[in-house]
Amino acid sequence: MMIIDNLKLLAEFRHLVDNAFIQILVVVVLFDILTGMVKGLKGKQGNSTKGLLGLIKHLLVVILIITAYPYFSLLGLQPYANAFVLFYIASYAISITENLGQMGVPIPSFVKERIEK
Repeated sequence: MMIIDNLKLLAEFRHLVDNAFIQILVVVVLFDILTGMVKGLKGKQGNSTKGLLGLIKHLLVVILIITAYPYFSLLGLQPYANAFVLFYIASYAISITENLGQMGVPIPSFVKERIEK
């Protein structure tokens, strides 16, 4: 059994602020929220319940990553932590692209083909 030193864990949590992957994730999540809201308002499909559930989902993803990432780092699993974050960055990037497409922003056909549901 491995015992985790609380001071090292606290240091890992503090390093999250400087982590480029975490910074990119937060920006992408915020941009996804923004594009989702604009899409709903532009399409006159504003739904407060759907919006609230979306915000809760985004919040839970960020909390999960911010909680798990330092533990991955302490256990020497930094590449897996980065892959975990990159997966969510890619998922949110796809969501942003879909939102932009539904708002009428021109999306190249090769991109549309790869992200169609």
